[in-house]
Amino acid sequence: MQSELENFTSADSFGDLVLRAASDSSAAAELVSVLLPSIRSMARALDPKISEDLLQEGLLGALAAIGDFDSGRGDAKAFLLTCAKNKMLSSIKRNSPIGGCGEESEELPEFTEAEAAERERFEQLNSAMRSVLTKRERNVVELYISGLSYREIADVLGADRKSVDNAMQRARKKLRTELEGQVHKQS
Repeated sequence: MQSELENFTSADSFGDLVLRAASDSSAAAELVSVLLPSIRSMARALDPKISEDLLQEGLLGALAAIGDFDSGRGDAKAFLLTCAKNKMLSSIKRNSPIGGCGEESEELPEFTEAEAAERERFEQLNSAMRSVLTKRERNVVELYISGLSYREIADVLGADRKSVDNAMQRARKKLRTELEGQVHKQS
């Protein structure tokens, strides 16, 4: 089954849709239907427990950014998905009890041993991604983790599918080497 995002084979046709959506509600509705699967995947990847709330925030972020899109400055899909992700991250940060934003009386959740170990592995992976991957490799991995296919990642980044595949293979190799090195250091 072909995804809605794949219907837009060139950045130009998607960019045209974005420009039309600024003044045409039917184009805006079509844009929402095209972006919805990608934003939903990002929301689930960020926090599955509140993914529906994050989805709404992401859609609002993308819709609010339509008027700010400048076709001469970059890829429309990358711009709107970045705005959506930033809106979701801001929502998480704004509503987080950590850092004084929430009620002082809220208790932090207790983690089981398995959850704590999973969190530690996540932190190791995140640290390894920041330290050994190039910005391009990190972008590819983050988009892949958020649920996008190689074709969708290529569309978002304005690259071909083969370069996305190559970046992913390099990233996997670097991360495997780095994480295995961390395991050996702890032993």
